[in-house]
Amino acid sequence: MADLKKEEEFKVDGVAIAAPSTYKPVFATTSTKSSKRDQELTMHNSPMGTIGGYDLTWDILSWEEIAAILNGMINKPEFSFHHKDPTIPGKWVDRTFYASNFNMAAQTLEDNEEKWTDLAINIRRIEKI
Repeated sequence: MADLKKEEEFKVDGVAIAAPSTYKPVFATTSTKSSKRDQELTMHNSPMGTIGGYDLTWDILSWEEIAAILNGMINKPEFSFHHKDPTIPGKWVDRTFYASNFNMAAQTLEDNEEKWTDLAINIRRIEKI
């Protein structure tokens, strides 16, 4: 009998959420105060660390789907996010994040079903990479 592997899915604190329409990794490196350019404009950089995160968007969500996403992230000092990490090929991982900048377009009615459109959320890791 074949061993069926369960397909991975995005999760917030262990709760499955709808897969984002776009999933954009972002990274920002912070350097020490002593990092600077000299008179020849050569950079002398002392990185402290890099913070990673994702800019996530969803095109169309049901009321249940948007509620699961928002309730898992809004006003939380941190949450676990199960996701694909571009720094670890072929693996899904759990990392601790916080969320900011929640935006969405509007609620619509399609085929007698309420839909929410264009949700965008920025999430950033609590720990450095």
